[in-house]
Amino acid sequence: MQNQELEQLFIQTADQPELFSAFLNQLLVSEVFCLGDDSDQSNLQFRTMETPDGEQAIPFFLTLDTLRMSLGDDLHYFLLPAKQLLEITKGSTLLLNPASSYMKEFSPEEIELLCTVS
Repeated sequence: MQNQELEQLFIQTADQPELFSAFLNQLLVSEVFCLGDDSDQSNLQFRTMETPDGEQAIPFFLTLDTLRMSLGDDLHYFLLPAKQLLEITKGSTLLLNPASSYMKEFSPEEIELLCTVS
């Protein structure tokens, strides 16, 4: 599944929550766009953002278009398998597609669960 299709599936989950499980399954086998610096592969640097509740979170995006529409063109980003992102950021909060019409906050508990079931 291409990331454009994955993003469409994610948007559909807003009106059809029963699709969320299928979305998660596809997310775990996809690559996502992360903000930060990947010049040192052994020490990835993630940019953080503030959640609506005022906590720090790591943003990630399903498509480059959504990243650019949400935050602009002048940002450093890199691609990373979503499953790897979840595994190396355990204990953190993640924001999927922040500043877009359709976003999702993943709590550390949700991330732990996704890592154990996948």
